[in-house]
Amino acid sequence: MEGKRVSFFNSISFKVPMIIVSIILVGIGLTIAYYLRSQNATIIGTKEDEIRQEANIIYRAIKNNMLPGEAPIAVELFLDFTRANFASEIKLFRANGVTAFSDNTTLEHVNDNLGKEKFKPKTEFIPREKITNPDFKTAVSTINDIFVRHVTGADKRLVIYKVLFNQPKCSRCHGLDHVIRGVLRISTPVNAVYQRARDNILISIAIYGIVVFILTSVIVIFIRQVIISRVFKIANVVERVGDGDFKVKAVLQYTDEIGLLAGRINAMIDGLNERFKLTKFVSKSTLAHIQTDEEIRLGGEKKNLTVLFTDIRNFTSFSETRDPQEVMTMLNDVMNMQAAVVQKYGGDIDKFVGDELMAVYDGEDMVYRAVKTAEEIRNSMIRIYGGGDDSMAVGIGINTGDMISGNMGSLDRIDRTVIGDAVNLGARLVSVAGRNTIILSEYSYDHVKDVVEVKEHDPIRVKGKSRPVKIFTLRRTI
Repeated sequence: MEGKRVSFFNSISFKVPMIIVSIILVGIGLTIAYYLRSQNATIIGTKEDEIRQEANIIYRAIKNNMLPGEAPIAVELFLDFTRANFASEIKLFRANGVTAFSDNTTLEHVNDNLGKEKFKPKTEFIPREKITNPDFKTAVSTINDIFVRHVTGADKRLVIYKVLFNQPKCSRCHGLDHVIRGVLRISTPVNAVYQRARDNILISIAIYGIVVFILTSVIVIFIRQVIISRVFKIANVVERVGDGDFKVKAVLQYTDEIGLLAGRINAMIDGLNERFKLTKFVSKSTLAHIQTDEEIRLGGEKKNLTVLFTDIRNFTSFSETRDPQEVMTMLNDVMNMQAAVVQKYGGDIDKFVGDELMAVYDGEDMVYRAVKTAEEIRNSMIRIYGGGDDSMAVGIGINTGDMISGNMGSLDRIDRTVIGDAVNLGARLVSVAGRNTIILSEYSYDHVKDVVEVKEHDPIRVKGKSRPVKIFTLRRTI
């Protein structure tokens, strides 16, 4: 549509990149997310394996170095491991959840088992603590190690509960009435590991966003420069063709699909140019007929129409003494003037025959429009060429009646025209018209007698008519 522009969000240069970017976001994005998740899982898993190994080392060291009743040695061992960054916190709890080495309860039990050889009660203890969380209880009840991730809050840490068994070599002092000597709790912070994983995600998102932005920009620029701009050029060519410019051509720059489209557009323009030129050789009624969806067939229908014939006077003598090119120029000038007047009053030029013109009028005021056409043509001829006896002049005949309008000829060559006795009478009238004289038949005069001034003549006999026909010379329209 003329003047209409496509908005950016409705344009191909927006929709196509969005489809491509969407595929990238869904496809490549999911792939990157999968590998990123795998990488982070590997980082966290590796750290957890390290913590498990460290916990095992701590466990073995404590199990082998914990002397009966020597709380200071065990406590110092815990502190050494903490200082070495093996863990942030190492504590040993009895099976009942109370901190080991916080009182002499275990020592008293050992002394009861030893009998005569007794350990001296301790006077220095570590702070007493009671643990009641479900993970500890699970470790005690199942007699298994428990690995716990506390990673939902700000302080992310991994906690391992390792069961310290009452082995046979320990039973002399600790007895055989229990399996668990205690539970070792090792707590290690993992904020740095999860922060690293989070940084990986943020960095990946940032890089991915930059890549998507750059890729989108490149795609948009590419589509606009390589595709859309060339499509716009073709569209401008089509628009100019729509305005009637059949000399414009789409420039062929590439041998791709758009170049092929441009070539087809040019072929279409050539075809339209040929058809446009051909329209100058046919009447308006012919054009209107071929523009319908109906199949073109030979035949016609009866219609009441008005025909106007013009014939240039003195044309033969004029052409005998002049160059053919000059003759054709003069003839075309006269015919061009007459055609413009016919079109001005809604007539349809049926044909040109030598120096004659035939026009057809249809509609309620067809006779009046034909008369106005004739009057203006006569006045123009007098104004241009003068009214002398040796000047160029025109004779005009007008008749109205029933005619056959339709397609005449053969299947290969068709002419859309009007035929019949009424057409023949119009041709007879122009032959008897004098210089710059307009002859109306009685059938035409009856339609416009109230709006014209005429001079009536004696009836004339014409071929094909059984009785004489009244004729009238038009002086002027009122």
